[in-house]
Amino acid sequence: MEYSGIEFNDLPDEILMVVFKKLNNLDVLFSLQRINQRINKIIHDPFVTNCLIFFKWFSDSFIDLICCDMILGRFCLRILPEIHDKIKWLGLKSSSMKHILCAAPLS
Repeated sequence: MEYSGIEFNDLPDEILMVVFKKLNNLDVLFSLQRINQRINKIIHDPFVTNCLIFFKWFSDSFIDLICCDMILGRFCLRILPEIHDKIKWLGLKSSSMKHILCAAPLS
């Protein structure tokens, strides 16, 4: 079979949005932020930034997706300033809240 030469960046925005909707919003933001202007525009769309959940629920407990200060720091310094005005709901542990609130620009 011959290689078609189609790359990630060749996919239409609509297909990328379908793929991104299947992924965890934080994973999309952390993995794809600042790749290029087009991808940034797509991941800053409200379908990604509207609701950010920093933990996963299991039957009797939850797992914090921000497992270290380095990840929380990166979110506060690089991601939050770019999307703060688009966030409608933020689910996180109370111990992370102070960092998030201190990093959010005042509007």
